[in-house]
Amino acid sequence: MADLDLTGAFGPYDRTHFLTQGLVKPEGIGLRVVELPPTEIFHRMCNYQEFDCSEMSMGAHCFLLGTGESPFVGMPAFPSRAFRHSMVYANTGAKVEKVSDLNGKKVAIREWGMTAVVWIVGILAEEYGLDMKSVEWVAALRPRVPIQLPAGMKLAYMKPGQNLSDMLDSGEVDGALYHQVPTCFAKGSPRVKRLFPDYKAAEVEYYRRTGIHPPMHCVVLRKEIHKRAPWALKSLYKAMCEARRRAMEALADSGAYSAMVPFLPSAVEETRALFGEDYWPYGLQANRKILERLVLYAHQQGLTPRLLEVEELFGESVREG
Repeated sequence: MADLDLTGAFGPYDRTHFLTQGLVKPEGIGLRVVELPPTEIFHRMCNYQEFDCSEMSMGAHCFLLGTGESPFVGMPAFPSRAFRHSMVYANTGAKVEKVSDLNGKKVAIREWGMTAVVWIVGILAEEYGLDMKSVEWVAALRPRVPIQLPAGMKLAYMKPGQNLSDMLDSGEVDGALYHQVPTCFAKGSPRVKRLFPDYKAAEVEYYRRTGIHPPMHCVVLRKEIHKRAPWALKSLYKAMCEARRRAMEALADSGAYSAMVPFLPSAVEETRALFGEDYWPYGLQANRKILERLVLYAHQQGLTPRLLEVEELFGESVREG
């Protein structure tokens, strides 16, 4: 029987490299993959379902599931994970010394509902005293999905010509939650600071205490394909797991470094010491506690009208691992 021909889209990651380059092949599937920036993938998938499978913003995935009409079925493979304490900034004139000082202030973000914001707002609220309903949020972009904001939320949008970096540097906003380094901070502006100057130490402490390494993206398959070939979901998931395994194996090879990190062996050793051998785990059970936090934060921030069960995030055939 001929292979099932599918298209896919992923960012340029080491954990998907062996899949995108055809070095790992899903059983029974002829997969043609393009590498694109994740934001482009999300736009093309959420609006046009342009690929048969792809990575997907977990915030958008939660929203679509909450509508009851998601065109996708998920699998517990996480091409992107990131701690986000580094993205909390403040203007030095705003009298903001700790997270709770942002309450009642103006805070800029890129987009309400993007997964990085879902995670950091949830973490700051649960762990550091942020009252998200007291904050005057100012977003650069409107949500890519039509989110129903929680009652009492204050969210405005930047005007044409405004940008987050300039507003933060000038004091037009008091703080910012931004997953990229703002230009003003990168250029050394004395008017902008991180609220977690030693953000790595804060992230390590948070992980030691909670066991949470936040996933940003999962992988989805179009529901129409899943109905037609239900076996394809597990085949793709197994291939994702094998591609990740080979990437971890390559990182551990100290003969010729697979990444442009001068002290790669010590970085891998340090990572293993903190996270264990499986430091980038796939699978529902290995990530259950983490995903329970994600669906809670998504609900609290208006992405879902009800609290999702973590099992809903993924197709039945890939929930066991």
